[in-house]
Amino acid sequence: MAKKLGFDSNFTIDDLVVNWEDDIYKAFPFLKLEKDGLTMKDLDSLTVPMDNSVRGLTKSKNHHLDGLSKQKMTGLTGSLKYGWDRTSWPIPFIKVNGEKQIFDRRHTYFVCQQINEKCKNISAIPAAEYVRVKSDLGKVINKFSDISILMMASMWGNVYGPTVDDTKDHQYIKVITKILRQEKEFLGVPPHTLFNKDVIKSVFKYMGGEDRYPNDQRTQTRVINTVYESLTNQKQDKSPERCINSNIDAFNDFIEKSDEWLPNNKETETTIYRNYSISDINYHMTDVIRKLTLSVCKEELKTKPGEDAKLTKVLLYNEKQSDQSDRIRKSRRVFEKEFANLFYTIRDAVLLPVEDYLNKDVIPRKSISDFNLEVYAMHQIEDEEEPIRLLEDC
Repeated sequence: MAKKLGFDSNFTIDDLVVNWEDDIYKAFPFLKLEKDGLTMKDLDSLTVPMDNSVRGLTKSKNHHLDGLSKQKMTGLTGSLKYGWDRTSWPIPFIKVNGEKQIFDRRHTYFVCQQINEKCKNISAIPAAEYVRVKSDLGKVINKFSDISILMMASMWGNVYGPTVDDTKDHQYIKVITKILRQEKEFLGVPPHTLFNKDVIKSVFKYMGGEDRYPNDQRTQTRVINTVYESLTNQKQDKSPERCINSNIDAFNDFIEKSDEWLPNNKETETTIYRNYSISDINYHMTDVIRKLTLSVCKEELKTKPGEDAKLTKVLLYNEKQSDQSDRIRKSRRVFEKEFANLFYTIRDAVLLPVEDYLNKDVIPRKSISDFNLEVYAMHQIEDEEEPIRLLEDC
């Protein structure tokens, strides 16, 4: 084990075996490490943004972070309980509306919180303070809100951090689309000002996209085109993408050989596995969504107070349209839309009588993201290397 700096040893920044030269954001053109920015900060003085679309995280009312990787949490807990790795870069943050908001190392930060809740031994952690700067290359990005810049920096940190594979093409698509939509409102500019391929390409570049896919021009182009189509609702003329894993045997073989999946209805001590067939026809989804909703609700009801419900891990597969990439993509969108429509309609209808007695704003309302649920769609389209996470923003 590498040498650890015990949290109860009153260590300082000077005890770390890293300095400003190790800054992975040195080449990120819109942030700069503050002079004397490497410092110790009280754990509770740092905050996590309520929305982090880079990882599909939202901070819930009970102060837990939904969407965190349990595998990473377990590994970090085993490491951090012995102290801070002295070669580890401090947790980066910038001040936003008076708060010190971190934009990377969320798993590390949250594990430190958990350890401190149990042991009360973490008074301060290493932190790195950054400030906004303007770049001669940035053009309109220089005018972006702090929130958008932090989303870009978060993806940058994942690309140039220890695990480059933490960044996926679908995450680029989702985050760039969200950034440009929210910046159109923030800047109050006409859509064409931001919704063009030059701006999309620039945002992609400064999120580390070109280095994430250095020898894969096709993926770079596909990300940019998909974002453009989403923003403008314009479908570009192009040949259909090639489909992969386009038979049920390939689906079953993937599950059998995977370390992360088990067949339908199998359970472990911590996880329930569900596999469902989907299509892009709305009413075909109804039975699947009903079964899944019933399953996760039953699991929550039988879980004892203070305990976590088992994780329900779902893998979806489009069998009937497995040779049509556009319909595969549509089936995923239909699933997300219909799931949210069914769940939130029933939830709000059930709570209507309560609104006769309590103000609507104080009634707790469960979100899909509050369930211990992970839903993935089988990778069935060329260039998709693994199952695609769904329902991250619901």
